[in-house]
Amino acid sequence: MNAKPLLFLSLLMLPCIADAMTLAQAEAALREKNPDILAARIELRGAQGDLFDAARRPPAELSMGSSKISRQQGIGAGPWKDKRVDSTLGLGWTWERGGKRHLRVDGAQARGEAARLDLLDQQREQVFALHEAYFGLKAAQQSLQMADDNRAGSARALAAAERQLATGAIAPIERNRLAVEDMKAEAEARQARQELLDAQTGLALLIGSTQPPEQLQADDPWPQSGVAAELPQGFDPALRADLQAAAARVHAADAERRLARSLRHRDVQLGVEMEREPTDIGGVTWGFSVSVPLAGPDHYRGQILRAEADYDAAVLEQQHSGQLARAQLRQAGGQLEAAGTRLRHYEQRIAPAARQALDGMELAYRRGAASLTDLLDARRTWREAEQERVQALLEHAVALARWQALVALPSPQGT
Repeated sequence: MNAKPLLFLSLLMLPCIADAMTLAQAEAALREKNPDILAARIELRGAQGDLFDAARRPPAELSMGSSKISRQQGIGAGPWKDKRVDSTLGLGWTWERGGKRHLRVDGAQARGEAARLDLLDQQREQVFALHEAYFGLKAAQQSLQMADDNRAGSARALAAAERQLATGAIAPIERNRLAVEDMKAEAEARQARQELLDAQTGLALLIGSTQPPEQLQADDPWPQSGVAAELPQGFDPALRADLQAAAARVHAADAERRLARSLRHRDVQLGVEMEREPTDIGGVTWGFSVSVPLAGPDHYRGQILRAEADYDAAVLEQQHSGQLARAQLRQAGGQLEAAGTRLRHYEQRIAPAARQALDGMELAYRRGAASLTDLLDARRTWREAEQERVQALLEHAVALARWQALVALPSPQGT
């Protein structure tokens, strides 16, 4: 049989290989498919629709009717102009007073700006969540690699112990201890695979990926540890998207309370009417009407009080958001400095020392100068140091992403 078809079939039968994804690719997918960002875009569209609605003037009203139809005489015979009924045709307008339309538009514009800024803030938050999930996946990949290496090394050591036991070179107790270590390594590898799948699933949900989560793989390197927690030149927390959105909501609430107060200015209904009366001379008469509601000064008190309360709540929320932003900056700066120091400590001191201790212990064990217990302890210490180093890398990457998210400022017209 030809070798080419066999090669083609064998390639089809290979398991799916994970797709390496850069952080930039993941961020592009996030902005396009993330559910929270899509929901914020929909909310912005709704706010833009509210603006069109707020700018609309009260429509004119057309009315038609008849008020003189006799049950005894009926409407009469002949064409409509000879019927014994009157006909009225009216047209009415509402004259809004107190600047209501201007206030509606002002409030809707402020709410639309708040929705735009909410979209930018949602993007900022989701980008931070993406960094956290992406580097969490990278940490899970490295943890699984270490667990698989440990499992493979344990299997080789157990196989060698089986051969040595058969020749009487080691005691059965040493072989049994290696078997226990092998079972532990196998359990750790299974746990690492599950943690990797959890990380892949979390990232897939975040970026709205439709491919199987098992195919996702983080490809970018870890961030450098020398980044200092320094504010960009000219940075003002008030320019952050979330704080600008809070200010826009205060503006919208102020427009709403002024709109509520404007209800005290009564709108005027103006109308013109044409009436056809068969018995009248000329057959057609004209008239006009003016109507004004007779509500008392307290009629709109509830709406005004509610608007005042909503304004006070918006101001309070703005103040709290500003205080929270300043506290978050201080906290994130301290976390970034601490994470960088811890990472450098593990990379420059603890991890090399653990590796050096393990190499020395393995040499001593091969020469018979160290016991199996000493060797297993050295291996365990090195694995723990490596796991803690990976955890330090993850904590530093997350702390850096949080700091960058907190100092990010939106572009003037960005969406």
